[in-house]
Amino acid sequence: MNPQEQALWYDYMAKKYGIPREHLVREFDKELSGANPMDSPLEIPDKMEVLFKYSLGQQSRFFRELRENRRILGARCPGCGKVYCPPRSHCPLCYIPTEWVPLAGTGAVVACTVQHYTTSAFIRKVPFICAYIRLDGSDFLLMANMEVEDVSKIHAGTRVEAVFREERHGAITDFYFRPVEGM
Repeated sequence: MNPQEQALWYDYMAKKYGIPREHLVREFDKELSGANPMDSPLEIPDKMEVLFKYSLGQQSRFFRELRENRRILGARCPGCGKVYCPPRSHCPLCYIPTEWVPLAGTGAVVACTVQHYTTSAFIRKVPFICAYIRLDGSDFLLMANMEVEDVSKIHAGTRVEAVFREERHGAITDFYFRPVEGM
């Protein structure tokens, strides 16, 4: 292809697929300049969109409770008594089904890190804290985000409480944690 044809090709593909032109040039310059042999596989840009249903299986109630009732549930093993949050349908120690138990939504930070950059759409404020939190009544850690004004005040041992978003979708991002006031 001559340079004018290449420019038209790049413009067409950029518009059709929403791919930045400079990315197309980087990926397809060798192809469009004629450097690839005629018998080599031809690669072209394409876009694939797949819509599907995803089942949350035996964890479905946990996510429905977040969405519908603003409640965090754990899963207690009737054998050993351990409480899992995030919940598990079966105890991995006893190999028996667990039972749902409500958790207060309060707990303590066990470990945390400050994040100054994110690519996630659900993060509302940067910097933010990503923390491992042991909820009161749970024997295990829950990884969750914290939204706070001063990230330097969060450390292992900080008492926290869950805050539910107004708009909830039945996802782990339906809530975040903040420090318990007065602590």
